[in-house]
Amino acid sequence: MVFSEKYTKYVSTFFKRQTITLCYLFAVILSLSVMAHATEKEIIGGQEIKESFEALSEKGEIEREFHIYITDGYQEMADGEFIYFWGYTHAKDWADVGKIDTIEERDEKLLPVRFPGDEMRFKSGKNYIVVLHNAGWYETEEHSGINHVAHTIHWHGFDLIPAVDGIPNIPYPAVFPHETFRYYLSIPEHIEGSYMGHCHVDSTNHIMAGLYFPVVIQKEEKEIYGYKYDREYTLFFSEIDSEYMEMLRDKGDIKRGLDWKSNYFMLNGRIFMDKLDNPLSTINDPKTRLVAYDGETVLVRLMAITYDHTFMWHPHGYHGLIVGMDGRKLPAPYEKDSIRIGSGERIDILYNIPDFSSQQLCLSCNRGAGITIAHDHNLMGMVSNGIYPHGGLTIFDVRPKSEKPKEDEWYIK
Repeated sequence: MVFSEKYTKYVSTFFKRQTITLCYLFAVILSLSVMAHATEKEIIGGQEIKESFEALSEKGEIEREFHIYITDGYQEMADGEFIYFWGYTHAKDWADVGKIDTIEERDEKLLPVRFPGDEMRFKSGKNYIVVLHNAGWYETEEHSGINHVAHTIHWHGFDLIPAVDGIPNIPYPAVFPHETFRYYLSIPEHIEGSYMGHCHVDSTNHIMAGLYFPVVIQKEEKEIYGYKYDREYTLFFSEIDSEYMEMLRDKGDIKRGLDWKSNYFMLNGRIFMDKLDNPLSTINDPKTRLVAYDGETVLVRLMAITYDHTFMWHPHGYHGLIVGMDGRKLPAPYEKDSIRIGSGERIDILYNIPDFSSQQLCLSCNRGAGITIAHDHNLMGMVSNGIYPHGGLTIFDVRPKSEKPKEDEWYIK
């Protein structure tokens, strides 16, 4: 059969169009496939450090690798208000769960974000890798100026070289959404004590927004600077301006830092409520309620991040022995019952609980035996959202030795 020239041209054009269409569809499918399996971009920094740690890894001398994620969220306060904030979080066992693309993935793969972030604990004389993942924002308005911001971790109190100190562009850039950066940490054998981590990009906005967490370096279990203790608590004072945070979420005007006016003063990210059975109150948080037993020694690691407030830690009923400050042992420890702490400071305090403390009535708070209060004595810090005593207050809850669990699992890893 002989085709006409017109029909031949039609058939040729048809197949060309089909071929182009198929190629386009293939390209789209390939693109979607690549996007579905896209990985985070790693910022390479400190090549010599990286190679030396790879050598240590091959020898099995890396104690642990942690993966920490930055994202945003809301935290419900004990007064029923929800505060928008930024935070460090992680997956179970600090595992690498890869790139986070959606709010559903964030909520499924990561633990609930909160401030302060969870404590990180290192051992003296060991090597660690901490990988920072910027998981991006999911609660902001589309037009907000804070979308796509970058972050770092500054290891506050660590004496580090610039490559791993977390200061942007000295010499390595900060971590933008869907990027990662590996911090290589080698802890000297003689170093121990209490530290913290926080973001060092646009520090006023980023730190006050919630990007901070406690860090502990420990030589021996239940020992600090040669002093023995039975149990320990980390108490992190901080403040936040919930109205400013809502402005960041909505508009994201980062040039209004001087407009900050803290209206919540917190202990471990919580406030006290005079309704004592409130589950979100400081005294009902196992990390903030200071449970101890007669005759024990309790270590309190006191920390603070503030805009301009100076906290004054004051427990009723106990003088504490200050044994360390800012990750260093004090050559002459001293006792004090009102301890001033400013932004960035860490203070290690030992409290010796006398026998029979569990049987003494708390005259200061008119509560049952074994209960005494501890609070911020800079009284502005006892008012949150305009109401007293909704601030940084907790209790010593001293119990008889007979009630002490046989297997006391107080230590939180």
